[in-house]
Amino acid sequence: MPPIFKALISIAVWILFVKGCLGILAGTITVSMASMAGATPPLAGVAECGVGIIALILAAVAAKLRQMVE
Repeated sequence: MPPIFKALISIAVWILFVKGCLGILAGTITVSMASMAGATPPLAGVAECGVGIIALILAAVAAKLRQMVE
């Protein structure tokens, strides 16, 4: 397989990993700030954590795919 595909998969893995980590971090901060203020945690913060977890799962799947391409 051409090396460009390996490079594209590696870039996708890193983008998904960073997006997942930042999404979980931002969602956790949003929910914790609302909880500290005594308000109900916003659904957007909870959804952002969920999207971050899904992005990390997709990063793991893409990493496994890259390993299979080699």
